[in-house]
Parts: sequence; C-alpha cells; structure tokens
Amino acid sequence: MTDVPEYLLERSRQRRIALGVLEDDGSEDGGAAAAAAPAAGGVPAATPGQAEMIAAAREAAKLEVEPAPPPDAAWVVAAQTRHRIPIWVLPVLFCLPLWAFVYVKLTEPPPEPITAITEGATTYSVRCASCHRGDGSGSEGGAVGRPLWNGEVLLTFPSLDDSFIEWISVGSEGTGLGQAYGDSNRPGGAHIAGGSDNAANMPAFGDVLSEHQLYSVARYVREVIGGEEISDEVAAERDAEWEHRGGGSDSGEGGGH
Repeated sequence: MTDVPEYLLERSRQRRIALGVLEDDGSEDGGAAAAAAPAAGGVPAATPGQAEMIAAAREAAKLEVEPAPPPDAAWVVAAQTRHRIPIWVLPVLFCLPLWAFVYVKLTEPPPEPITAITEGATTYSVRCASCHRGDGSGSEGGAVGRPLWNGEVLLTFPSLDDSFIEWISVGSEGTGLGQAYGDSNRPGGAHIAGGSDNAANMPAFGDVLSEHQLYSVARYVREVIGGEEISDEVAAERDAEWEHRGGGSDSGEGGGH
C-alpha cells in the first residue's frame, strides 16, 4: 500500500475535527505513528484512525457537484410536448381553396338558356325602350316613339316578314323621309317615315345589331309587346329561323319560344 504523506493526513484530521467527526486529542501528528507501524508480515496495516483519514481525504478531494439546470419555461414545455400536425395534412390544406372553388362552381345553378325571346327582350331594353318605353306605349305613355302595344305594331306589319326586319335595320332615313312603310292599307292610314304625327324618326340599327338580333327583337315586339298569338308550330319555325340566322351560337344554346 502506498503511504499517505503525513501533511495530507494531518489536513484530513483537522478537517474532520472541524466537521465534528473526530475528537481533538491535542496531538498534532494524530495517528501518524500508528500509520507508520507496519503490520505483521512486512505490509503496513491501516489503523481505524488512518482509514477514516483516508476516507476524509478522498471525500475532500471530490469535485463539487454541478447544480441542476433550472426547469424549462411553461411555453417551452408546451411547445415540446404539443401534438404536431401530420405531414399528410399539408397537401390537404393546400388543395382546400381549389376544392372550394370547384364545389361552388358545381353547385351553382346553370344559367338560363338564351332564346330568341330572351335575346329580343335584352335588345329591346337597351335599344328601343328609351323611345317606345318598356311596355311599348310609346307616345301614348309620354315617350317619343310610335306606340307598339295593344296590337299597334301588328296593324303596321301584319306578318313577320323582311319588311319589318328592314324597317328596324334602316329606319326612317333608310326608308326615305315622307315614304310610307309597313301595310299601306293599315286601318287609319299608312304610317309615314318622318311624318308630322309627333313621332320621332326611327333610328337605323343595322350597323349595331346582328342579323339574329334584328330577328329576335322583331319577334319580341310582335309576340310580347304586340300580343301576337302564334301556334307551337309557328313558334318552332321561328326558332329555327333565328338559329339559321346565327341565334344561340354565342352561348351554345338553341332557340326555344
């Protein structure tokens, strides 16, 4: 066994005395003599006092234990222990706006099909109502155009022929101011283009309306405002004529009375 230097033993003894583990016997070298006496057989034997000193020396030589780190803040613990979003949720969230757009489009009601009558109503409200009024009362309703309602237009143009379409297309100046238009045998006398009956001149719409729009507005004026009664067969023939002139091609829809 390696001998412990006496100064270490003395230092250990003084430390144990200070801690109250060992009583002070007044000696300065304590158990040094006993520690120096060899045991039988030539091997030094450690006395109880020497063993205690050695243990105290080892205890004094121990490194101080580092203090435990402070606990994490509550928000750090919450962030570390919270349930994370699964990776498969990310593409789902990315596709949600697209799905919502498609869903809205699929659930929207389909648009109303464009027919000759609905097309004619739109054209009339934009091009004709300012002079003839929405109900066709014209000058009888305080406007400047001739009345079309109560069958007036049917008296001037008894049938839906090219003369009515041409009148809408070229107007008063195209027909010739002072010239009769429509049925010359009209009850009450033929209407005169630019006549002196307080009716404004008829504008020409051939440059702003297509061929099927001219036809559809003529149908609307006759059938809706003028009150013309036609059979289903005649309505089907007029729908076919409207489609033949190009009606319904813009929307992909057919005619329909």
